[in-house]
Amino acid sequence: MKALRVDDIMSKIKNKFLLVNATITRAKQILAGSLPYVDDFDPTDSITTALKEISADRIKIKVGKEIIKPHELMETEVKKRPSLAKEEKKKTKAPRAKKKK
Repeated sequence: MKALRVDDIMSKIKNKFLLVNATITRAKQILAGSLPYVDDFDPTDSITTALKEISADRIKIKVGKEIIKPHELMETEVKKRPSLAKEEKKKTKAPRAKKKK
């Protein structure tokens, strides 16, 4: 396979931050045991393997249109499990100070 060039990869992705995130995510998957999608991979270098996969168009990168904030995620979880709201309420409740006699 030809040498990896950043210009070639950037022409496919357009956003260097997206490229970094996609590469790191795929490298973690490879380290966790996922099989590489390219034939000439380096078993000791998962980042280079991930970049080769992106360069060879073996990886499709999907970008979500909607960003979910943590508090919105918690609200949807509470709707699914009402018992979770009670647990959160207990966690946020501060202990009261004892009165002196």
